[in-house]
Amino acid sequence: MRHRVKGRKFGRIRKTRKALIKSVLRSFVKYGKIETTLAKAKEVRIVAEKLVTKAKKGGLSERREVMRWLAPEETAKFFERSKDFKNRPGGYTRITRTRRREHDQAEMAILEFVK
Repeated sequence: MRHRVKGRKFGRIRKTRKALIKSVLRSFVKYGKIETTLAKAKEVRIVAEKLVTKAKKGGLSERREVMRWLAPEETAKFFERSKDFKNRPGGYTRITRTRRREHDQAEMAILEFVK
């Protein structure tokens, strides 16, 4: 039973799971819209929403928190993008289900920033 258990394991240990989420997050910030599995999109959305909230505050400690997840050049771009959400109280990303992947029937989804 998975009662009250948060997060998805993706069949990986903690270090590689964090690296996976970090990798997908960096692609998401770089392109603004990516197609990935539904489970990965839901996990990355959690991290992305928290990082946008920190970037909106804009202090030094928040910048360092964001830099834990993103490279310096991506961080600058991320802070620029977060200015678009100044008046938005939350819900910075959107997940749209698209199709099932051919070879393993995994549910695919598009993860994108809300305009």
